[in-house]
Amino acid sequence: MKIDLLRIFFRFWLKNKKSEQKKINIDKVKVILVVSNTAIGDTLFSTPALRLIKNSYPNKKIIALLNPKNIDLFRNNPSIDEYLEYDGKWRSFLRTRKTLIQKEIDIALILHANEPQITPLIFFSNIKIILKAPNNNNEFKHLHYNSPIAKSLDKHFIDTRLELLEYIGIKEKSYLMDLFFSADDRKDRFKVSSKVWHIGFQIGASTPSREWNNNGWSSLAEAILSQYPNTKISILGSSKEIENANLISSKTNDPRVKVYAGCFNLVNAALYIDSLDLLITLDTGPLHIAAALKVPTIAFSVAGKITQSNPRDQLTKHIFIQKPETCIPCIDKKCKNPFCMDQISYQDILNAIEEIRN
Repeated sequence: MKIDLLRIFFRFWLKNKKSEQKKINIDKVKVILVVSNTAIGDTLFSTPALRLIKNSYPNKKIIALLNPKNIDLFRNNPSIDEYLEYDGKWRSFLRTRKTLIQKEIDIALILHANEPQITPLIFFSNIKIILKAPNNNNEFKHLHYNSPIAKSLDKHFIDTRLELLEYIGIKEKSYLMDLFFSADDRKDRFKVSSKVWHIGFQIGASTPSREWNNNGWSSLAEAILSQYPNTKISILGSSKEIENANLISSKTNDPRVKVYAGCFNLVNAALYIDSLDLLITLDTGPLHIAAALKVPTIAFSVAGKITQSNPRDQLTKHIFIQKPETCIPCIDKKCKNPFCMDQISYQDILNAIEEIRN
């Protein structure tokens, strides 16, 4: 069993420490740190909060601490004044701490980040007011300014982030996610004929527990092409999905199906999603990229929850097919054999396509 000595050290060293509990005087705050350094979708869920902070306090400096793997996707966000990278590991803890201290930050809002590193990092960087949600079961919650906030399966991930803004005087709500491209990025926009209905298949997810079987994808492709002949299907995914993408394409054996898995960097993948008329996807990052770009989506999952993940843009159609858990309790990310996903049929998705088109 691996022993996390640094975690044990911080647990005992910070045991009797307390957060700054004086009333927040937002007028004296000059620099706000917003932390969202995990997955793409989790960071997109944070963009409504970032926009509300900048709109409410345009003269305050907003620094975002982001994951180096996906930071390029957020570099053009006008709500962010400065970008810092942190991979969430102990090995970069001291280097990141040194950078944070130099920024003279007044308040940190931890919108989404993994423990045990992030709260000790922020506290150890001389940032006196730390806000984090959810934190009810967090071993460092005594260092957080806010009272414990529990995780809820009935609450959208964006709502959890917006709750923290009330501590700095922002009660406005917004659920529109933001994604911006630079002028150079836009030069690489993909051109698709307006005469063709362009559908994307996002076949990969962050964990096997949220993936669908190849037969399902190939049967879906065949059914779509039969029902909607003037259609192009692009199979998307990372380099890890190339083998499955090729298998799905070969089973379909139709020139209207093209494999683009592993072909794009992160920004170009987003640009390609922006060219779609519809994205059919698992509950994973590209779902939220499409939502931020106002591309209609059909998502499906068992472990992922519609109440937490489905985009809330009322102007763009987003359908989330939710099937019941087959294992109690569901172990989600630890599951290697998600037979529960076999409950989802290609007919379920065809029905959702009809709803999108009507």
